[in-house]
Amino acid sequence: MRIDYLPFTYNDSDMAQIAELYCRMFLDEQENVLQNINKHACYEGFKGLKAKNLEGEIVGFAYGYTSSAEQFYHQKMVKHFSEDEVGTWLSDCFEFVELAVRPDYQRRSTASQLHDLLLENNIQRTSVLTTGIRNEAAIHFYEKKGWERIKDNVPVLSESNLQVIMGKNI
Repeated sequence: MRIDYLPFTYNDSDMAQIAELYCRMFLDEQENVLQNINKHACYEGFKGLKAKNLEGEIVGFAYGYTSSAEQFYHQKMVKHFSEDEVGTWLSDCFEFVELAVRPDYQRRSTASQLHDLLLENNIQRTSVLTTGIRNEAAIHFYEKKGWERIKDNVPVLSESNLQVIMGKNI
């Protein structure tokens, strides 16, 4: 099964399919997702990858960007870090924002390829990401990829949505 891994940018021709997959995996409204991804695509250091099958369908995607003190998520994470942790993890950082793979393409190395290609040749020293504390499959995947838990049970966005903050030297 051949998969092509291609970059995507702001208003990409496949953005509707990317947003549709996001909604399918993370339960959000497509218009919100399109706005968010296109907003993120304008951030410094944005890197987006899409995985397409031979039929031209999006079967996965991943993206991230350079972390900056002005950004919403950076501001949320920094509240849970000591000054030393901010220096270690966020001062020269690539925020690994999203990784999603269609269920029928999971466990076929698609996520692994997206992960590795997204972090390949980055200029930043570290990368951080968050995932839900109950998302054991994601936590296990990232740990296998060399990520470490920085913080557990953190209310990055809200008290009802506790997360794990993970980091990796890249």
